[in-house]
Amino acid sequence: MELETQLNASDRNTRAIIGTNFQKIQEEDSKDDATFEKFQKDTNARLDNLDKQKATHDDLQAVRSELQQRINHLYAGDPRTIKTVVKEILEEKGVI
Repeated sequence: MELETQLNASDRNTRAIIGTNFQKIQEEDSKDDATFEKFQKDTNARLDNLDKQKATHDDLQAVRSELQQRINHLYAGDPRTIKTVVKEILEEKGVI
């Protein structure tokens, strides 16, 4: 941004130069505001997407507990139960 810096207090054009400089400053400020607003909007969208995708500690603990219960059941169960439970887990995970 180029501003006129040669101002003379007794010059008639000084007021016009100051007005032109002010307009240039306003235009540059508007550009900066638009750029910042776009950056802020993009950042907020990315953060919202991350919030939707994240799993909380409690969610992970619940899944861990459920899987541990299934594993314990496998250890204590008969072969038919083991086969059924393993099949269910693999189907849930999309393996089969």
